[in-house]
Amino acid sequence: MSKLRTLIEETVRAKNAGHFGIFTAADLALMVDERPTPNFVKFLSKAVGNSSLERIARGLYINNVAPPNSTGVLEKIASLLHKKHFMYVSLETELSRIGVISQVPIRRLTMMTTGRSGEHKTKYGIIEFTHTKRSLDSLNDGVYYDLESRVFRATKEQAIMDLRRVGRNIHMISEEFNDAK
Repeated sequence: MSKLRTLIEETVRAKNAGHFGIFTAADLALMVDERPTPNFVKFLSKAVGNSSLERIARGLYINNVAPPNSTGVLEKIASLLHKKHFMYVSLETELSRIGVISQVPIRRLTMMTTGRSGEHKTKYGIIEFTHTKRSLDSLNDGVYYDLESRVFRATKEQAIMDLRRVGRNIHMISEEFNDAK
């Protein structure tokens, strides 16, 4: 069996066994018992070129035969893009989710990170990372782990503080929450 066919079958098998369906180059290399060398990355480029795989972000791939679930896909992509840094959902995304602002960011995820700021456009939407200089200790009471979505999230107070700290539009905050520090 060809390496490409094995890879495609293994991604489908992994997805059916509970894998989220977003794979790194290292994940894919393991599936065909290889190392993620430059030659393997060229192989992945060819697989993308012939539509066997789709590159959804730098170093991240999906198999369109077994695509990821749409729920939580941006959060999963974000966690893979910034896996070496602490990050949490905050700003407009979190404030909208908990009803503090009425605007709903469509296909946009706003996250605070100890890594670099930047925007990543994917077929699923835009992920915006905003750098924070705050230490993990200082965030202790301001974030919590959401077991359902498997990401850290800002508390209401933390998300409002983050919004103010980064100089975003605070006029969209509902009157009842406008006094939060």
